[in-house]
Amino acid sequence: GRLQLISMSLGRVATMGTLRIAFASSAVLELVATLSVALVAVTVGLRLASGSLDLSTGLVVLLLAPEAYWPLRRVGAEFHAAAEGVATFEKLSDLSVATDDDGSATSLLPVGPLSISDLSVTFEGRSAPALADVSFTVPDRGLTAIVGPSGCGKSTLLSVLGGLREPTSGQVRIGDEPAAGDRWRSAVSWLPQRPVFVHGTIADNLLLGSPSASASELWAALDQVALADRVRGMGGLEANLSEDGRSLSAGERARLALARVLVAKRPWVLLDEPTAHLDPVTEHIIADVLLALARAASVIVVAHRQAIVDLADQVITIPEPRLRTHSPVPATSQTVQLASADSPVPLKRSGLGLSTLLSTLASLCGVALTATAGWLIVKASEQPAVLTMLVAIVSVRAFGLGRPVFRYAERLRSHDVALRQLAQRRVQVYDAIVPLTPGRLGKRRGDVLASIVDDVESVVDRQLRVRLPVRTWVLVSVIASATAAAFLLPAGLVVAAGSLLAGAAAFLIARVGSARPERRLVAARADLSAVMVETAQLAPELLMWQAQDSVAGNVSDIGARLGEASRRVALSAAAARGLLLLASGFGVVTIASLGARAVAAGDLSGPVLALLVLTPLALLDVAYPVVEAGALAGRTQAADRRLSDLESLTPAVVDPVAPRPMPSGRAIAGERLALGWSGSILIDGLDLRLEPGKHLGVVGPSGSGKSTLAATLVRFIDPVSGLLTLGEVELSRLALDDVRRTVGYVDDDPHVFATTLVENIRLARPDATDGEVETALRRAHLGGWLEELPDGLQTWLGDGHAGVSGGERARLGLARSLLLNQPIIVLDEPTAHLDRATAAAVADDLIDAAEGRTLVWVTHSDIGRDRMDAVLDLSAVGSGRTESADNGSIHS
Repeated sequence: GRLQLISMSLGRVATMGTLRIAFASSAVLELVATLSVALVAVTVGLRLASGSLDLSTGLVVLLLAPEAYWPLRRVGAEFHAAAEGVATFEKLSDLSVATDDDGSATSLLPVGPLSISDLSVTFEGRSAPALADVSFTVPDRGLTAIVGPSGCGKSTLLSVLGGLREPTSGQVRIGDEPAAGDRWRSAVSWLPQRPVFVHGTIADNLLLGSPSASASELWAALDQVALADRVRGMGGLEANLSEDGRSLSAGERARLALARVLVAKRPWVLLDEPTAHLDPVTEHIIADVLLALARAASVIVVAHRQAIVDLADQVITIPEPRLRTHSPVPATSQTVQLASADSPVPLKRSGLGLSTLLSTLASLCGVALTATAGWLIVKASEQPAVLTMLVAIVSVRAFGLGRPVFRYAERLRSHDVALRQLAQRRVQVYDAIVPLTPGRLGKRRGDVLASIVDDVESVVDRQLRVRLPVRTWVLVSVIASATAAAFLLPAGLVVAAGSLLAGAAAFLIARVGSARPERRLVAARADLSAVMVETAQLAPELLMWQAQDSVAGNVSDIGARLGEASRRVALSAAAARGLLLLASGFGVVTIASLGARAVAAGDLSGPVLALLVLTPLALLDVAYPVVEAGALAGRTQAADRRLSDLESLTPAVVDPVAPRPMPSGRAIAGERLALGWSGSILIDGLDLRLEPGKHLGVVGPSGSGKSTLAATLVRFIDPVSGLLTLGEVELSRLALDDVRRTVGYVDDDPHVFATTLVENIRLARPDATDGEVETALRRAHLGGWLEELPDGLQTWLGDGHAGVSGGERARLGLARSLLLNQPIIVLDEPTAHLDRATAAAVADDLIDAAEGRTLVWVTHSDIGRDRMDAVLDLSAVGSGRTESADNGSIHS
């Protein structure tokens, strides 16, 4: 939380720099407008004093001058929002993918083999190609296996063949035509290395392959990939599949994606490691599926498993691209370091008192400018000596300068306070979310993103755009009413009634009228965020399955909901503004009537009457933001309710009230364990004991609970029942931080952050030197890859930066684990996406590095299994089966 707060504070500094520029531009425009009004008032006054202009013309000019400059002032006010909108559209343009629009997608493809000639791909920011000069031919029937060392570009090749990536050079042709565009993609079924799924039912995801498929065809495809029983256990085809298929294991996700390929029945099939997370029995089932597909289609499969390679009609070997020489980055190189978690966070707690004062002064200057200008013009019409108007002339200019200056200072101050509060509130939300993952969050990523960004900003808007305008309006109205009452008591009462009462009524109209629409708007905005995040993540899948129209339709429906909610908010705001305008007009007429009698009685002068008459009109600029505040109050309340609901969720695991100190022993023991997620039990009746320094292999079919066991050992979840201890102390009695400092975990899909390579690895141990990071990378067999990177350890990875293959991503996760110094390490499928030779070498390095430490090795492969002290087969839990190599130190 402290690290996140520090980074957000740095972001606040950067944001304030941008805001200063935006506010300065706005202030310049407002300065031009207000000074122009002041100069018009002075000029008209001087002409009236000289007798060259009549009073009625002068008053018309005075009233029209602010309106003439209204568009200019709005340009300044809307500058920042417009800049954000332009940046958004630029991002959308960068993300857009060109597709065929000539209607050719429905025409038939030529019949014949697929020809790949001199194909090369070089990622942006890389000096060496990811794929270099590859040429081969694929027949229109049969099974073609693509093999090669990890990182040689097999997945890149598949993305080019699928039309998802443009090659740097070379061609892909079918017959005499390029294999590209929608027409080609409509003939291709695709299974990526890490399949992703739309948020919906199992049927929704299968029907992406063929929207017209019947239920019997869907069940047949599921049965063919040995997933039908699992789906029936989940509730059938209409069972909801959580975002990205998280309710399934990695192997089950791969089989569901393969079932979608079977449903599609397309003539070209591209598969990227379809058996990476499968046990040997299921692998044989999938091998039979591939052979059946190859009898009617051309199947191109990237494979590391020898059993799949042996079935292929032809094998294409992709050599590793030649790497350029790169000097290692010295250990003393400069990198961006985050502060320690123990560093103090010097964030000042401050309110909006000063901002309210500055805003009040800016608004008073605006009111005084209009009122004083009216006094000046009427006084000048009496043609007095010019020196008698000098004070008014100077005052008009002063108020004209004061308004933009005070407004600029107020905006800087209020936004600085708001951004501080925004950083603190976001950290509070992060602190609430982190304990909920992965066991209890249950939200779609886009919905979480909406909470972290939009909802938090809406709550902070309560300070900046609700409370600040309301406070300013109250103070200005009171001061204006008191001033008017000092000249003419009835006029002061009229100003108070017209401003305070009408303003309060306008606020309530906007608040009540927008309450329900704003709640709908907040919910629709969260839905839109969820859909857009999911669409960005699923873009290749949606493109390959030609599902863009359905996504566009979904976005259009949400957009219609947003539009309808916004329209209703605008209607209530328009009604509230109309009320203010009527109240202002009523105030002008009433004060004019009352003041005329006072002037006739000699109790009030004509210039002062002009000042009083124009005061209700000048107060409109102060009252209008109150309408927006009323409308936003409903939005901020709805956003606050969503955040409260999120923060009220109970984590799957919590720190004990009185945590026990970490024991000196490191033995792991479990008695009659029942393990599962959210009440569902995947493992029941598990007994085990793992002595310190021993190595345990965990095997079992897909969905048997291997990853669930790994998550339990690091306390992502607690056992449903039974006793799990670490060093003779129940695991749930230990502090979460203590457990995770002792037990390290690397999952089967390590995340690559959008930062430098060195910081991606240093995440595991922030105090590590560059030299230690480089050593960890080389031990994870990434030394050659590191030398190829143009900036070495300082190369940027992640979204928007250099691409990382599946095998490279897996080894980055391994490098993190090697950098750790925990006595217990849990590795979940550490070599799933590596070729056999690399996997064996990495396994040896990992096991050697874990010498003297406890190791839990979750795997489907036989690689590394022979070096385990014992193997726990989860398919045999409850049957008493044990495979042990250390005289029974581990039991199942």
